[in-house]
Amino acid sequence: MTEKQRIDTLLKDYGFAAKKSFGQNFLVNEGIINRIISNMKPQEYETVIEIGPGLGSLTLPLSEKAKKLIAVDADRDMITILKDITKEKKNVTLVQSDFLRFDPDEYSDRKNRLFVGNLPYNITSELIEYLLRVGFESAGIMVQKEVGEKLDYKAGKKENNPLGCMISYYGSLSVVTQVDRSSFNPSPKVDSVFLKIDLDKDVDFSLYPAVKALFKDPNKTISNCLRQAKDYSSKIQVLKEKKNDCLALRARQLEPEEVIEIAKIISL
Repeated sequence: MTEKQRIDTLLKDYGFAAKKSFGQNFLVNEGIINRIISNMKPQEYETVIEIGPGLGSLTLPLSEKAKKLIAVDADRDMITILKDITKEKKNVTLVQSDFLRFDPDEYSDRKNRLFVGNLPYNITSELIEYLLRVGFESAGIMVQKEVGEKLDYKAGKKENNPLGCMISYYGSLSVVTQVDRSSFNPSPKVDSVFLKIDLDKDVDFSLYPAVKALFKDPNKTISNCLRQAKDYSSKIQVLKEKKNDCLALRARQLEPEEVIEIAKIISL
């Protein structure tokens, strides 16, 4: 039985359908699934936490390698099916919860955990922000291709954004595989990419509001961005005294180290 046939059979047997409200598109391309599992190396972590397991396309192969797997899904219907298909797997714990309300520290140590998820595209940024805030050693996430390109931070790139800057400064981002829209059932309207984020150091997430302020309008200078950010407009004078040369530049032109240095100054 192919993965697509397995998914179709489960939906038919349980009388369920993919829900747009949960951003459900089930991964059915077995080559992509194998590539993700192979690259993420779940066996090397004390705990693997899966975001939005759906019908178990990644859950089942992850469970074959993970020491401990926590699968978190907001959809009660998906949890019902997952309980049945994982009931023999002693290393799998299912949690029915909105992931943004889930506390991974109850189940794992941030220094030795792996997040894996096919993220709902309507809350991708919120979820990545949350992951950076709670901390991890490594994370593998499925995102819209366009979002993946924006997260790949390179100084001077027009599409640079604050999340990409944070990831680049505190760790590294790599592409595990491109994922065509036909790899899902039902097919989304966009192509996707599966990214791997490795953190080299603890993220000081308290700096993120300042980094966001610096990118408030990526086409405007840092000086103009700060004028528009009420919490940081008073810091322009501080930057004039400490790092005056940056005020006429755009944040997207800078290396991540330079952005974080400025964020630290305006956060004091």
